[in-house]
Amino acid sequence: MSEYIYNNIKTVVLDLSCKNKESCLEKMSYEMAKVIDGIEADEIYSLLRSRELFGSTALGGYFALPHAKTDKVSEVVGGIFRIKSPIDFGSIDGLPTQLFFILIAPSHKPSIQLKALARISKIFKDTQLKESILSAEDSEYVISLVKEKDINL
Repeated sequence: MSEYIYNNIKTVVLDLSCKNKESCLEKMSYEMAKVIDGIEADEIYSLLRSRELFGSTALGGYFALPHAKTDKVSEVVGGIFRIKSPIDFGSIDGLPTQLFFILIAPSHKPSIQLKALARISKIFKDTQLKESILSAEDSEYVISLVKEKDINL
């Protein structure tokens, strides 16, 4: 992983339409499979869904960080997703979730995943950043917002 997480963001999808946790994970998996060679959407979905069975990855403040490990990637791959209408994702604060960062990490390098999860959590702890992403109109702007926050941590 690069020192900065923004280098690992391979997709940004704004205004994804989904009705519940399962459909969101399924649609986000499909989008992630488009940017990761050698792994199918159904496999990503299965990995993310299995992780959710241990407990929700919704961290509160309208944000969730679904993540998984696989031997099909050699580096951390991330995607940012905003859904049209917030859904119940089992958040610890009880609020619905609308903003997601999907992280897929190599299973043979567990420390990389932990470092990436910690960095993403710090970045998205910023309420102003999340509000800016929720109102953003294009993906390049979203990446620039995350990059600025990431560099200034």
